[in-house]
Amino acid sequence: PSGYEAVYTIYNNLVTFDPDLNIIPALAESWEQSEDGLTWSLKLREGVTFHDDTPFVADAVAAHVARIQDPATESPNASLWAHIASVNVVDDYTVELVTEQPFGPMLNYLAHGSGGIPSPAAIEQFGADFAANPVGTGPYKLDSFTPGTELSLVPNESFWGDAPKLEKIVFRATPEVSSRVLMLDTGEADLGNDLPQEEVDRFAGGGDLQLLQRSGLRTFWIEFNLNREIFQDVNVRKALNHAVNKQSIVDNLFLGYATVLDSPAASSIQGHIAAGAYDYDPELAKQMLADAGWTEGDGGILQKDGLPLQFTINTAEGEYPKDIQVVEAVQADLKAIGADVEIWKVEAASRWDYLKLPISEAEYDTLIFGFNPSNGDLGYHLNAVFKSNSDTEAAPAVWNLMWYSNSEVDALLDQAQTTVVTEDRLELLGQAQQLIWDDAPMIWLYAPDLLVGARSNVEGVFSWPTVFTVVRDASKS
Repeated sequence: PSGYEAVYTIYNNLVTFDPDLNIIPALAESWEQSEDGLTWSLKLREGVTFHDDTPFVADAVAAHVARIQDPATESPNASLWAHIASVNVVDDYTVELVTEQPFGPMLNYLAHGSGGIPSPAAIEQFGADFAANPVGTGPYKLDSFTPGTELSLVPNESFWGDAPKLEKIVFRATPEVSSRVLMLDTGEADLGNDLPQEEVDRFAGGGDLQLLQRSGLRTFWIEFNLNREIFQDVNVRKALNHAVNKQSIVDNLFLGYATVLDSPAASSIQGHIAAGAYDYDPELAKQMLADAGWTEGDGGILQKDGLPLQFTINTAEGEYPKDIQVVEAVQADLKAIGADVEIWKVEAASRWDYLKLPISEAEYDTLIFGFNPSNGDLGYHLNAVFKSNSDTEAAPAVWNLMWYSNSEVDALLDQAQTTVVTEDRLELLGQAQQLIWDDAPMIWLYAPDLLVGARSNVEGVFSWPTVFTVVRDASKS
């Protein structure tokens, strides 16, 4: 029920993040990259066993990569491992990851949630049922699992690192926000994600409760379907950006616990640049639209050559925090400058059936979307959302639902992926951010803060900016 938060507790990666997303050793004690940049040699930690008492050795690393890359596995994370061309097992405690081109962000990709190394013996034993019977090397191991409801973990007494401090960790799915808050109030729960902004002051005030807060990497926006004629003029897209009062959304809906975007990526990600601002200025928006040839038509709706400035915003209710309220605020601001905007609400469970489609089948005009670069890498963020889709006859391979395409951006992103010197790589990604920002393929909105509520006796817990709450070192006083 808690996704990667449970995964990071059951499994260990080859490398992992410290609280600020710096790479630190885990199952790999050290690593080095070859002079040609194509081979990463990792020295593995010795004396580590899986929860089933089988030894962790290099063969387990090779098996994990092969399993994710195998099309039969249908891993949703296969694209994150596609850069690895081969895995060489040198000996039990040395493994080489080989790429066809230098791959600068390799370590961030290894630290992703899909990089937790499972027991090959357990995979063979449980087969298709392995997901319900996870076996890793982490500080806690499976106690019981009720799919979609509850996961219970107990200490791994043979853990290679610091001994687990809790007798049990229970992850319980509680979608209703008010229920999570009540469970924290009564002590039924010790920790709760996605604390409502309205509760922040109370949790920050001390007593039996505490607040864990930090800036996050998740970003939200209204994406334009750039195949729609009305969105193909960059000046129209910029005008619509100026028409929306993002600061009001941050202040009134999120009570200040979010930041208006000034770039395609959140300000807390390494390599972020302040690319600019589309300040709220409805009069400027109207003038820009007038300059682009839009005039007032029937009912005060702007039109150009008989085409009305009319479109829908696709959303689901409850998929994102306050998504309906955000979309309604955007709708009101856009209507105020002469756009006819309707909200197209769909069920969250089936929303992607409307969005992950080839161009010819995509019916949405715009959509609200939130993206979290879950491996903490700026290049991954930009590639996943803004790299051109290679096949217009197929659904987007990753998350470019706008069908945005800029060959200069693509070239910068490709060059950055093969650049191993961090400073040089971030310079290229900075140039890409600026181009994307100036293209305005979406209405840039906000990056919300991470707000986690906890009982005051909970210690050793922190949130990564990648929005995951890390409990593997948790204790209670």
